[in-house]
Amino acid sequence: MDKKIVILYAALGGGHFKAAEAIKNYILENKPGCSVEMLDALKYANKAVDKIIINSYVNMARYSPELWGNIYKLSAKQYSVANFSNAVQRLLSLKLVKYLNEQKPDIIISTHPFITEMCAILKKKNQVNSKLNVIITDYASHRFWELKPEFIDNYFVANNEIKYKMGFNGIDLNKIHVTGIPVSPAFLKKYDKEKIYEEFGLDKNKKTVLIFGGGEYGLSNVKTFYKGLIDTDLDIQIVTVAGKRQKSQKMFADIANGSNKKVIILGYTTKVPELMNIADLIISKPGGLTTTEIITTHVPFAIINPIPGQEEENAEFLLNNGAAVQIFDAKSTKPFIEHLLTDEIRLENIKQMQAHIAKPNSTRDIVDVIFKE
Repeated sequence: MDKKIVILYAALGGGHFKAAEAIKNYILENKPGCSVEMLDALKYANKAVDKIIINSYVNMARYSPELWGNIYKLSAKQYSVANFSNAVQRLLSLKLVKYLNEQKPDIIISTHPFITEMCAILKKKNQVNSKLNVIITDYASHRFWELKPEFIDNYFVANNEIKYKMGFNGIDLNKIHVTGIPVSPAFLKKYDKEKIYEEFGLDKNKKTVLIFGGGEYGLSNVKTFYKGLIDTDLDIQIVTVAGKRQKSQKMFADIANGSNKKVIILGYTTKVPELMNIADLIISKPGGLTTTEIITTHVPFAIINPIPGQEEENAEFLLNNGAAVQIFDAKSTKPFIEHLLTDEIRLENIKQMQAHIAKPNSTRDIVDVIFKE
């Protein structure tokens, strides 16, 4: 049956967009006759508010992560969330309802809690009658995702811990589906590793460390982490994905200057799935989508500098399940990496635990549930 689908996201971190994009592409490839529209709903509703919210989050994450952590914990209390959501309603509802009434979708999919609540409010007012499906893009939930659950048809979550926590908070367990977080099929492919080594000028006989640094929100202490990695006594090669910021790229280049190791520094790249496929170790912050891509690819994962709040909770989930390790002290990076990369049993155990918690069919499973409704 042909359906019209609208997928709503907000550009607060790339993960919400990437999850939305994975669902869109799967539907277009596997559900002929269906139409799919994607919208940055926060930006569409009010560009000024969108800019204020994004800039506030970016600056807190980059310069004052403890402040963001305190706000995250405070907003987990029901009363504070409700007060904030009322403000969001006033700012967003009029324009968003106009868009949805023009589109008249059969199905709405939301990958961000702010947008989820707005849609639930519109359903409560009988201004929107579409099925509302919510994809939680981290490995722990938050009260923001759980407002007005009676107007949400399906929740899609990463693990059973989220499901039963939400159930404890009063949400109908039948609405909550443990499918995993959607991931691009590019991370499920098996690549010709020889070609990747050749493309990047890498030695297939040396261990490759892939580090994601900087990006949109930067990393505190990244200089110390990176210098420790560069200074290791191991004969390794390092691929650095520095993101779009020229400042980050220059910083990494300056630190690596003079090293006898093979060091590649990339800005934005579409080759992340290929690079993950040849990596022996990935060093990164534990964002929800990055984490999903790593555990789907089954590469040992060393966590650095999780932002207080959702990233700390993601890290806790991974550590509790043996699917990652964490470098807690940037100054200990050199001995930590040297010990980890020479411990083959531990590296293999991490990969096995990742395989245990990974849900590679998440995108398909989410779409199957949505289309059964």
